[in-house]
Amino acid sequence: MNYSKPLSVVVLLLPLLILSSPQVSLVNISESSTSPANGVTPVFSTDFENVTRRSPNLLNSGGIQDLFEYGGRGGARMWMEGLDRETPGITCHSGSRCVGMELTDIAESRRNEFNIIIRPSNLEDLIGNELFVSVWLYLPADWRLHSAYDWYELANPFFTGGPTYLPYAALHILQPDITTDVFNLDFDVRDISGTIRTLGQIVNYPLPRGRWFNLEYFVFRHPTEGIVRVWIDGTLLFNVNHLSTEDPSITSWFTTPAKIYYDPSDKFSPYRIWVDDLAIYNILVPVSSSPIAFPWESTILVAIIGVTALAVMNRIPHSAKLSPKTSDDRSREL
Repeated sequence: MNYSKPLSVVVLLLPLLILSSPQVSLVNISESSTSPANGVTPVFSTDFENVTRRSPNLLNSGGIQDLFEYGGRGGARMWMEGLDRETPGITCHSGSRCVGMELTDIAESRRNEFNIIIRPSNLEDLIGNELFVSVWLYLPADWRLHSAYDWYELANPFFTGGPTYLPYAALHILQPDITTDVFNLDFDVRDISGTIRTLGQIVNYPLPRGRWFNLEYFVFRHPTEGIVRVWIDGTLLFNVNHLSTEDPSITSWFTTPAKIYYDPSDKFSPYRIWVDDLAIYNILVPVSSSPIAFPWESTILVAIIGVTALAVMNRIPHSAKLSPKTSDDRSREL
């Protein structure tokens, strides 16, 4: 793939026909134009101002069942910034408290993920088949990857519970050359059969670092006709339809709005991320989409018929980037 060609939007259609036009903007794909604040009430929201830790893995947030899964026996932690710890240079997005997460020893903890469990008697009765999440995230100004062919999993819009943990979706950050601050953003899925696909990629993505950014995503749950949309700072990045987002035989599922998970060849520590102002809705919330503001040499690939789009743009082995949970990885809650 040529990483230096002018800005293009590439749409993947059946049978994998690629159309390119430098005049097309992602804003044309958006179906909404108003702000989420216009009359839409979340089923749950928190600014974390009154939230404390119940345990090393749980928050006392009220209304939802959360779990900070570390995939091991140490080497990762979460804390209430402004209460348990005050990190120099960190100001929460709103108020004085937010959630801090870090992974300090990949040999002890494979990942650090903020999971919100969706099951009967928890959010499932309120959510139904539609989930919209808005969350503010912060990556340090000097954030980068530290090994060749590395990848970093930022969030999972949906993730099926055990025993199969399939299907699920992941938002990945890649850095083709770790000596330069140039990043790619991928949307990947592993479907109910275990097949892995990259359904969208943005090359030379202007990754927000050293400032808070708003991650929003919508999930429509369905065995074959699911939908996932992802926005960052109001810009629609990925719009995937005709997707397997549900295994009808498994009732429990979860969403992961913030995560630290990367290739084990990367021995850097600590990786950190902060989380604030979380809101959960049971309907597609209108998002104020902004025009594309990527560098001219960015390349944007968007899959709108997702399941037909194979990983034609992916350079990192799928088995490494989307490995299934193992018995050691499995959440204690699922």
